Amino acid sequence: MAETALSVPMFRRYYAGAVSGVNGMWIFRVLLSWLAWDMTGAASFVGLVAAASLLPVAVAGPIMGAVTDRSDIKRAFRWVSVGLLVCPVLMLGAMAAGVLTPPVLLAVALSFGVVLALYHPVRQSIGPRLVDKRLIGSVVALSALNFNLGRTIAPALGGVLIARIGAEVTVLVVIALFVPNLLLQGGLQPRQVRAGGGTALWADFRAGLRHALGPGPIRAVLILSVAGLGPVRAVMELLALIADGQFQRGAEGLGLLTSAIGAGALVAALVQVGAGARLLAQGRGRWAALALGFTGAIALVWAPVFPAALAAAVVTGFCGTYVAVGLQIGLQSGLEDHLRGRIMSLWMVAVTASTSVMALGLSLAADRWGLGGSVVFLLVVCAGIAGLWGRAARV
Repeated sequence: MAETALSVPMFRRYYAGAVSGVNGMWIFRVLLSWLAWDMTGAASFVGLVAAASLLPVAVAGPIMGAVTDRSDIKRAFRWVSVGLLVCPVLMLGAMAAGVLTPPVLLAVALSFGVVLALYHPVRQSIGPRLVDKRLIGSVVALSALNFNLGRTIAPALGGVLIARIGAEVTVLVVIALFVPNLLLQGGLQPRQVRAGGGTALWADFRAGLRHALGPGPIRAVLILSVAGLGPVRAVMELLALIADGQFQRGAEGLGLLTSAIGAGALVAALVQVGAGARLLAQGRGRWAALALGFTGAIALVWAPVFPAALAAAVVTGFCGTYVAVGLQIGLQSGLEDHLRGRIMSLWMVAVTASTSVMALGLSLAADRWGLGGSVVFLLVVCAGIAGLWGRAARV
């Protein structure tokens, strides 16, 4: 069996905290989405809360990436871990005081998004710095496996917790899951790079932007992420509209649909861990996965019965992750440590901004024209963009 990053003790320590934290984040996201729907019954507010938790990554992500590349990465990781704890603590305090209104919920979601804007470039930088460069592909694949295993288990657990014992206890569970990520940092000794003494922050930011947006594979990945992954992930952000708005399955239905997405994604991540870089050269397979993912998203919103929606969710989750993990491994394997924060933050911008804007647009369109027709229209437009770009770039 090939050596993996888990053979490195420091990475194992980091990974244990990451596993707990990822489950906490997924439960918290389900809680935010459910409370938005439960408080208002408005698809547009669900989309607004989703956008509030995602858009800060797009707005502040590139600058946060430059900050990460100039920072003591261990200290930065400690502070973002504290920030993750603060968000559910604020929600719990608002619940206890009886002031958790829609505007307050929106503020909590926005705060969570601001923390994530720094958390993503930090985590994508610190993991590869804990291992030899030959194991970076394993780090990315294992991170995807953790993310998608959490996506499979945690949302269903969150839905059950919300339905059976209430949102307050669910917030306590989230807090408990965020604590290990903070406590296990003592033994980490990541590779350090310069602390930004030679150039200004703005100059570092511009250098990273030029590196990413110039002709080459990084720009190609960013375009494909917007036109290909964005619309599929936008549909995933609106599962509450399908679970309860279409099938009246409540929070448990939302958890099951989110877990079905995660189950498909988990299978894709397992395939990626086993096959590694061999999948990167399969351009036709990537395009086939994108096409199947678009089809799965349409089937998800047009499903006549709930089991059919669950099956479509599995397909959609698999295809989205199959493409995304392969693209991310390609990016990380070719990067120097001093560029990771900036380039990977731009990756997150491409994915998160397209997801949040499209999710908000779909939610607003759904209130007027229905979710099914709105999704079909968006996917047709994005398929045209991806197809035209693919022909021009010969990808």
